[in-house]
Amino acid sequence: MTMQNFYKPGADKVMIIKPNTLVEAGFDLTEAEHDLMTLAINKLHRLQSGGKRVLISAKEFAAANRVNEIYAYRALKDTAKILGDRKLKFTLYLDKTIQAKNDADKLTVIRPHHNNFTMLRSEYHWLQGVSYQDEQGFIILDFSDPLTFLIDNTSKAYTRYDFIKTVEFKGCSSKRLYELINKWKDTGGVPEMTVEAWKEFFGVADKYPKIAEFKRRILDPAINQINKQGDFKLTLNASKFGRTITHFSIVIKTIKKPDQRVEQKTESDKKWAKLLTASQANIFAKKLANDSSFGGKYARVGETTESFISRLNEELQRDLLKITEYLPYLKKFGFKS
Repeated sequence: MTMQNFYKPGADKVMIIKPNTLVEAGFDLTEAEHDLMTLAINKLHRLQSGGKRVLISAKEFAAANRVNEIYAYRALKDTAKILGDRKLKFTLYLDKTIQAKNDADKLTVIRPHHNNFTMLRSEYHWLQGVSYQDEQGFIILDFSDPLTFLIDNTSKAYTRYDFIKTVEFKGCSSKRLYELINKWKDTGGVPEMTVEAWKEFFGVADKYPKIAEFKRRILDPAINQINKQGDFKLTLNASKFGRTITHFSIVIKTIKKPDQRVEQKTESDKKWAKLLTASQANIFAKKLANDSSFGGKYARVGETTESFISRLNEELQRDLLKITEYLPYLKKFGFKS
């Protein structure tokens, strides 16, 4: 645990790195609870302390959220009283190809690229302890063991975004959807999910029995706020069975200019990039598809290993932009210009 103020006043960006498992988990938090958990999880991951305890001060919370410290003190104190009872639902995978004596050592946050695994639908508390120091104005969170496992494995599959872009959103639903959009933005859309899956994602499985009400109260306001924010243009699509809506999907159009530093790096890498030959593409497609960190970021939901390899093989022979994007991984496996 550290007493340092990790989030500083006046920072242009507050970059969040969050496990994809948490981005896709089902839970219902207030706006302040979501902000606190996001900042705390990000801080613990970046500190690389190997522990499960993290301190967030009111000064940090105020700086990241662009609010005054009086509000921050009150938000932390109110949040401390109820966070201990909050739960979340998420999916882990028991990879039966991993050689280990204990099943716990076979768990992974990434869906394996084979069929020899078991899905574990889990429900746990976020925290096993929480305390608030009133005089100095900070909160101490002790994460539960399952959540600590997710944080420790963040680098295997994560979503990255700027927290500052979410501070104007009203309500947790918009913040949650913004995270999910950032996870799926490179694919052009959030895959189709059942209405029940969407409701569980937003933590309202037992609410809004009428689909129209769920759409009006949760989906539409979140989409409207994100569209107004300006990074993305989202379009909600509904699928029906007869007259009944059964699924929703979201089309994502990225409309914000890329960060200049990323653009400069990309231009530099373009000089390095070249199309691969058929034999090269075949070799490197297999290596990329079997790399857990690459697969966690670029494999599509429901895509088999064979399909993933086939898609990569074609991209490596035809698409310089994709090669530029994959270049850090290609270099890791020995690709040379």
